[in-house]
Amino acid sequence: MKTLKYILLATIVLGMASFSQASAAVSKSKDKDSLNIEPASQFSFFNAEDVLEMTLMFDVREFQKTKLDPDKSFDAKLTVMTSENDSLSQDIKIKARGKMRRKYCSFPPICLKIKDGKGSQSVFETGNLKLVTHCSPGVNFENYILKEYLVYKLYNQVTPYSFKARLVRVNYVDVNRPKAIYTEYGFLIENTDHLASRNNASVVENPNISQNNMNDYEMARVALFNYMIGNTDWSVQSQHNIKVLKTNDPTINKGIPVSYDFDYSGFVNSSYASPNEKIPIDDVTERYFQGTCFSEALLKQVFDEFQQEQPMLIQTIETFNLLPKAQRKMAESYVNNFFKKYRKENVLISDINRTCLRNP
Repeated sequence: MKTLKYILLATIVLGMASFSQASAAVSKSKDKDSLNIEPASQFSFFNAEDVLEMTLMFDVREFQKTKLDPDKSFDAKLTVMTSENDSLSQDIKIKARGKMRRKYCSFPPICLKIKDGKGSQSVFETGNLKLVTHCSPGVNFENYILKEYLVYKLYNQVTPYSFKARLVRVNYVDVNRPKAIYTEYGFLIENTDHLASRNNASVVENPNISQNNMNDYEMARVALFNYMIGNTDWSVQSQHNIKVLKTNDPTINKGIPVSYDFDYSGFVNSSYASPNEKIPIDDVTERYFQGTCFSEALLKQVFDEFQQEQPMLIQTIETFNLLPKAQRKMAESYVNNFFKKYRKENVLISDINRTCLRNP
């Protein structure tokens, strides 16, 4: 790790002289997920499981001061270590993102706005990437970021219609104080176009859409997964923390919902999370089903699939050694208790029918 830090620092210092001129040439891109973003080399963020070492150099203090300004962007230099001795660097722009986290977090999530990165030494070509950050300093917030990343990995096991994520160690460097480097965990989320492309689908943006417009099987899978992890911070109708795909598979003629942003889930159980006031629960660790009222046969089919995945879900949690053992045990217990409670499927059906949406 020390060797990596020295290499990163050398890369930063060497690039400082040209930083202002080079980054000033980066033009603004539209703040949309729909822009096509591709790796600019054979290096890939999302096809590896190891923690990626990267550096972001920008005006950190001003970024934090102006985090509530949705239009404020900053020149930045992105450096990624592809091996112990090699790196890729690129001038980009960044901006704060996230409605709640921009207000609450001392260090909000970041949108990486990338343009004109076609050189062989660039990290990406064009588009936007979401970087989920640590929110605030401290062990608790580090655990939150690791657990939210873990939810994405669990979701990937349940369905291919889910965002891939790559865990990163980000070295944040203030351009005005280049020797003051601090490092935090975060994770990058796959671009929406990538998600759609690998699933032979396209992204649907329609404000007049509901769960009735979703494929029943895929909707049941999303609703049950969110129920399992205790997540109620989503809505198809308002497209809150939900993306909708339209697959080219002719046998699926309705939308496919994809969930994201899980920091309000009971699985993560962050200190700042609270249930929506419209939902009759007192704590995010309480489960509340928000899906439509599916047929008993469909719910049993999807739940049976989840039960088959249970050993792998638990193994994924158990082997995630970056998360402290006590935190892993709590996460395992939370998921296992879901399966223990619903060992009898009629109990699951009964609980779901009490809160399911009859007119979604």
